Amino acid sequence: MLQTARLHGRAVTNADLAYVVEIDSDWQIQKTLFGTLSTAAESEARLARWVEMWTHHGLGFWLFTDGGGNAIGHGGLFPSRHNDDWIEVGYALKPAYWNLGYATEIASAALRIGFESLRLQKIVAVAHAKNIASRRVMEKCGLRFEEEFLYREQWPSVLYGADRESWLATVRACS
Repeated sequence: MLQTARLHGRAVTNADLAYVVEIDSDWQIQKTLFGTLSTAAESEARLARWVEMWTHHGLGFWLFTDGGGNAIGHGGLFPSRHNDDWIEVGYALKPAYWNLGYATEIASAALRIGFESLRLQKIVAVAHAKNIASRRVMEKCGLRFEEEFLYREQWPSVLYGADRESWLATVRACS
């Protein structure tokens, strides 16, 4: 369980397939992520990977709900598919919840767990290069731009990151 100021998060389970299918088939969401829609079978495979992350790595995605119990999005920490040495923070929200500060709230909570509880030494985040909103979230959360690259050799992307010591110093300075 993960509680933020306005949200309640819980680890994803196999019972969350309808949510994953919903976000994977929503073009408004997917055009900001990977630019492709997923089939139901692909969504089912993605959910299986997410559930397995919790079992094998002790980290993964939380499904977040608001005070009314409405699923608004997901976010969390996960082993990166870009580099075996990276742990990534990621987040996605349903469009009705964009521009309300929820992505920053989710990412900040995940980073706090990663750096303070799990004592990870470095966490990174990846976004489509043109996803200005996501880049702002990363910067608000204390991540810094590192480089541009092609994700899967085709999507212009950016890498942001923070090491534990720098992130903790920034959080203390802002408290």
